[in-house]
Amino acid sequence: MKFVTRSLGLMMVLDGVSALISPRDYPRELEIGLPVIDDVLEYFAQRPELTRGVSLGEIVLGAWLIVR
Repeated sequence: MKFVTRSLGLMMVLDGVSALISPRDYPRELEIGLPVIDDVLEYFAQRPELTRGVSLGEIVLGAWLIVR
């Protein structure tokens, strides 16, 4: 179980860093063709400050999962 938790934490940290670096482009790269999900991703792409804030939260939560 530790391996799964740490792996999830690592993925969250990496995803958060990617979105933090490129808050407009990264959500658009994740679009998968489902209208509901793509609309949410476009919402975040149009609001880079919100994307950065959520990304920081994701990084903190991911780091917590790694060290707990």
